[in-house]
Amino acid sequence: MTAAAHPAATQAVIDRYDALRAMVDRALAAPAGDAAATARAAPVLEAEARLVDARAYGAWLDLFTADACLWIPLHPDDHPARDQALAFDDRRRLSERAWHMHDRQAWAVTRPRPLTLRHLGPVAAWPEAEGWLATCALSLTHVRRGPPVRLAGRQVVALRDTDAGPRITAKVLLLPELTLGTPHLGWIM
Repeated sequence: MTAAAHPAATQAVIDRYDALRAMVDRALAAPAGDAAATARAAPVLEAEARLVDARAYGAWLDLFTADACLWIPLHPDDHPARDQALAFDDRRRLSERAWHMHDRQAWAVTRPRPLTLRHLGPVAAWPEAEGWLATCALSLTHVRRGPPVRLAGRQVVALRDTDAGPRITAKVLLLPELTLGTPHLGWIM
């Protein structure tokens, strides 16, 4: 018995999921980065980390394309079509998340004001058909109450040129510690 074809909208979602998993696999198995692609990608990744740490969410969101997504799998080997994730957000959901970070009724802005610092390791990037693929090690420290939360992992980012300059089309955060379970991490973005 053969499987029935998926409706076009469903197939588009499946294709996006497969493309995200393939993007991660390519970045993790790639050889040394291409110098020109790395030089173009590094400032975008650095700006993205700096802006989100500074809570400059409008400028941070401007770095993402309208069709961008953020995926934070619970295990680095997960697939977005089969496995649960800490987050799988499109651009609209990223906007909502940013809005909540300034909402006085939300947990994110109560005193003391939370502080987060992202530290990026060296960036490596490669040209792709529709832009370029970049990756770097990532260390996150979040302080609010109690002991600091520290996470280390890797981010994989797809970028493309737009009229406004290079923009992020997909971002995947691979944080192995998430396999152990975690408290609410709305701040991680």
